[in-house]
Amino acid sequence: MSTKGKTRFFALGRPALLLGCLLLAVVTCSGYVLAAAGEAREKEQAEDKIPEYTLGPGDTFRVRAWGYNELEQEVFIPPNGVAMVFPVGKIEAAGLTASKLDEIITEKLKKYVKEEPEIIIIPTTYVHSQVYVLGQVSNPGLYPFRGKMTVLEAVTRAGGHTTRAAIQQVRVTRPDTDNPNASKIVNVDLDSVIHKGKAANDIKLRPGDIIYVPDTFSAAQGQN
Repeated sequence: MSTKGKTRFFALGRPALLLGCLLLAVVTCSGYVLAAAGEAREKEQAEDKIPEYTLGPGDTFRVRAWGYNELEQEVFIPPNGVAMVFPVGKIEAAGLTASKLDEIITEKLKKYVKEEPEIIIIPTTYVHSQVYVLGQVSNPGLYPFRGKMTVLEAVTRAGGHTTRAAIQQVRVTRPDTDNPNASKIVNVDLDSVIHKGKAANDIKLRPGDIIYVPDTFSAAQGQN
């Protein structure tokens, strides 16, 4: 091959090489994006496995029946756990989830309406179950669990964290659903949630969770 031919070959080959590198970079970045998306889906699926809230004394729920406005009502569960639902009467609501209560009320309402109603039960006040907020917060103590309550919301309800709080190392202790005699600890970096906008680092709470905000000294000792 002549020198002129070689020069032409390299001149044509260089753009092709650059194009190949660019395609490789795109494929690599796509792989990272897909991996991140997969992790996000796994986290979302894990959150979806949170047990449904169980109603108890002191809680209230709203009954909605599509097409039957007269049946819409707010129902309180008294200390004995037996709620009065119009027009079906007494229902032992304590110990039931909203979906199970939905099934029971739907079945009982069949006697009072022409067509099977489409019922939805919405818990509106959560008093029966509580979460514990301890450590470096302004008002440690028990707080009513509320649906889709997060660690940040619980800490905020407890008056917020103190100046001594190590909010990068908040711990959530919860019963292990697979082993009633054991507990799981979930670490939450609230600093990244509050100051860096990483809302995904916050987690949804479950009834009975214990949120502990350590002080900076204890947190430092724990790292040593």
